[in-house]
Amino acid sequence: MTMVLYDMAASPNAKRARLGLLESGAEFESREVNLMAGEQKTDEYKKIHPLGRVPVLDDGGTIVWESGAILLYLADKFPDAGLIPKDLATRGQVYQWLTFGETSIHGYMGPMGFQMFRRAPDKRDEATLARGRQRMPEVLAVLDRQLEGKDYIVGDFSIADCACAPWLELTEFFGIETPGLDNFEAWMKRMQARPSWKG
Repeated sequence: MTMVLYDMAASPNAKRARLGLLESGAEFESREVNLMAGEQKTDEYKKIHPLGRVPVLDDGGTIVWESGAILLYLADKFPDAGLIPKDLATRGQVYQWLTFGETSIHGYMGPMGFQMFRRAPDKRDEATLARGRQRMPEVLAVLDRQLEGKDYIVGDFSIADCACAPWLELTEFFGIETPGLDNFEAWMKRMQARPSWKG
C-alpha cells in the first residue's frame, strides 16, 4: 500500500518529512493540507493529528506525526536507503544533530516563521524576530564547525541533513546574517542540488 504524506508545500517541517521520503525511494502520495484555510482544524483531520499540524505519515494505517519521528521511522523502514548509519556511535551523532534541528534551529526559526508567514507586517512581534536574528548566528556557527571537512553533517548524507536544512534555507529571508560560514553555505548548496530538494 502506498504511503500517504499529509503535507503543505510551504512548510519547512513538512519538507523535512518529504525529503526523507524522496531519499528513501518509497512510493508515496502527497496530500496538501491548506493550513491557511483551516483544513487542519477539522474533526476528520484531528483524528490523525490531534494538534492539527503537518506533516503526518500514514503507512497503511500506521500513523506517525512529528517530522523528526517520521524521519526516524523512514530510516528504520528502509535500511537499504542509507538514511542512518549502522554504526552505533555514528547513529548517536545523527540523533544528536536531528535533535539539534528540532531544538536549536526550530526553537528560534519556528517562532520567526510564525511571525513572518502568519502575521501581517504591522502585527509582527519584533522581539521574537530580533531574538532569532541575534541567536541564530551562534547556532549556525556550531553547524559550520561540524561541517568542516565534511560534505554532510555526519559525513555521509543522513536524516540529520533532512532535519536541519529546510528551515535554514530561510535564513536570508528572515534577515539572519551568515557571513564567513563557508562550510554551511557549501552544504546548503549541496542540499539544494539534490533531486529530493525540488521534489
